[in-house]
Amino acid sequence: MRTLVLLVMDAERRLPLIDRLESSGVEVLPVCDFEEARRILRTHPPVQIVLTDEALPDGSWWRVMHEVRENRVNAEIIVCTRVGDPGLWLHVLAHGAYDLLVEPYDKREVRRIIEAAAAESWMRSGAAAG
Repeated sequence: MRTLVLLVMDAERRLPLIDRLESSGVEVLPVCDFEEARRILRTHPPVQIVLTDEALPDGSWWRVMHEVRENRVNAEIIVCTRVGDPGLWLHVLAHGAYDLLVEPYDKREVRRIIEAAAAESWMRSGAAAG
């Protein structure tokens, strides 16, 4: 089954990540801000992974994660950032995000995290259905 990823990131910054994701065999739904992400989460077929920038023009990763959880979407949240900050990594994990991806996006690291997060999402979806 193909993995569907919602990518919430500024259009200019997301191109390298879209390339990495598509080369890993995932379908990408790119949006620029929280409001677009909210609309997709409420109207589109379920996504398995939400990749969101740490900061958005109209919110943050925390707001995106809250929307995912509030709508009972079985998606894993991965926060993207420009700077590898151990404090941020611990913060996002402590609050329920799956992982943190740091620029520049290494193709193997993106694939590893996406595959693991997709497997977790599929298992959670199966458990919720059963």
